[in-house]
Amino acid sequence: GAYVGPGGKGSEFPAFTLQQQSKLRLVISIPERYSGYLRQGNEVTFKVRSMPSENFSVTLTRLSGALDLRLRSQRAEADVENRNGNLLAGTVADVSTTLRSSENSFIVPKTAVVNSAEGMFVIRVVNGKAERVAVKKGLEANDLAEVFGELSEGDRLLKKASDEIKTGQKIL
Repeated sequence: GAYVGPGGKGSEFPAFTLQQQSKLRLVISIPERYSGYLRQGNEVTFKVRSMPSENFSVTLTRLSGALDLRLRSQRAEADVENRNGNLLAGTVADVSTTLRSSENSFIVPKTAVVNSAEGMFVIRVVNGKAERVAVKKGLEANDLAEVFGELSEGDRLLKKASDEIKTGQKIL
């Protein structure tokens, strides 16, 4: 018997909500640091707590192309087929994916990267002498780090670098 309408009591709440359950949208906030590693068409997997033994796999269909300034993340979306209705709208999902290194990066031991007051660098050995090469660090996993810089395939790097080693110093 309550009045429902734009000016009536209780009008701040919707009278009803429509939901399409057969196709849901998975919304992911990708931290800025990792946003350059994902592309439209990449596959992601997710789990939901209501079905812990199930793994779901979807393809990213949309990337926002901009960062949310509050969260410092990019919004990505995937369409999830849900014809049997097992997944519920609004469910929280744990999403995972494999991040692919870019083509112009190199994977080195973490001990090869020096982060000092003079900057971040690796030490390349050229004709028996040390040469500092400025780098930027990307992804890290286990004892390895992704680096970007003026490096070439086949360069010899010190595995255990130190900021005490200066450019031009002889390396045995």
